[in-house]
Amino acid sequence: MTKPSVVVENVSKKFGQSLESALKYGIIDTLRRCTGLGKGEKVRKGEFWALNDVSFSLAPGDALGIMGVNGSGKTTLLRILNGTYAPDSGKVTLRGRVGALIAAGAGFSPMLTGRENVFISGALLGMSSREVRRRFDEIVAFSELEEFIDMPVRNYSSGMAVRLGFAVAVLGAPDILLVDEVLAVGDLNFQKKCFDRIHALRDNGTTILLVSHSIGAIWSVCNKGILLHHGKALIIGNTEQVCKSYDDHNSLAATQAKQKYTTDTSLATTHGHSRGGTGEAICTCVRILNSANQEATTFKFGEPITFEYHYRVNQRIMKPIFRASLDSPHYKFFVSFDSYEQKMTLPCIDPGEYTLRYSVKDMKLRPGSYSLNTSICAREIGTHIFYWLAATQFAILHDENFFLYSNDHAAIFAEAPMEIIKC
Repeated sequence: MTKPSVVVENVSKKFGQSLESALKYGIIDTLRRCTGLGKGEKVRKGEFWALNDVSFSLAPGDALGIMGVNGSGKTTLLRILNGTYAPDSGKVTLRGRVGALIAAGAGFSPMLTGRENVFISGALLGMSSREVRRRFDEIVAFSELEEFIDMPVRNYSSGMAVRLGFAVAVLGAPDILLVDEVLAVGDLNFQKKCFDRIHALRDNGTTILLVSHSIGAIWSVCNKGILLHHGKALIIGNTEQVCKSYDDHNSLAATQAKQKYTTDTSLATTHGHSRGGTGEAICTCVRILNSANQEATTFKFGEPITFEYHYRVNQRIMKPIFRASLDSPHYKFFVSFDSYEQKMTLPCIDPGEYTLRYSVKDMKLRPGSYSLNTSICAREIGTHIFYWLAATQFAILHDENFFLYSNDHAAIFAEAPMEIIKC
């Protein structure tokens, strides 16, 4: 039976929140190790867990996508695997030669040329001088830096440094490859070349750990995934499961952040505010209802959504028009709902309290975070009687059996059966 190439057992790592606490606890931990007591396994005042009790195992040929928002512990995990950091608790077992590309030009000496850095980096990866010489032309050709290989690395752009570092790492025939957010370097042809090489390594038994915020990159390379948040592993599973969880986690976080944002509830009479109007009518409350007719802020993909508004009309309004629209992080007013367009026409509306409710059965918003705007107009006035921007927020979550990954900027999924016909 093949032994795992990477085993991470209950690994934790903590850091000081300030230079003072880092130095103080660093000295204390050094003295503890010298006296045989080892590092303390509890967070002390001024410290935080960068990683907290993370465990997983990878076989040769596995590719693990590591996802999470900034500060979740992704790069810390790679640096522990690379030997840059030692864990405070837990154990890491690696079997085979490790190739790592964790930052642009990491490990390169800026005063030395690209040629000299290739030999040094190759030696650090465990390659002999003969092996580096044998692979040198291939490394340079892959990086497409033939004209600049004898130029000092300090004069390289960050993209050039990443390309050279990537070429050394992947052409050194590593048994384990650690990659942190560097697959989007260069033009499309170079990016394709990087992906082709990653796939070739994986098919030949190299274990790959890829950190990326790109769902498309993780989905195309990896067969397993892990979602980190505040140093903890929220989920470990197949790639699509983790990608959907990561996307849903971001959508929920964005929705909650918007809900915490409070605005002045006074009624402005000029535009440029989040809420305003003439005062003839006011929307006092907005609710969003799910398929069970319950108020909610999260909805499954494809689930019918009902929007409910409570209005207080202070003066008679002739020929009123009720409008609403949706915003996404990338688009304003990308969907509009208008009572006149929906063929609900009213000759007038008298003073009183009213509830307006309408249901959208098949809009199919893509997973993400959305804001709802509302307004009241009158057909013959041409200005807002009332408007309320970002009146409420909600999130659409991924379907358990359906993975929408193609474009995180898109807001609507249009069902369009496809066929390809050979001409």
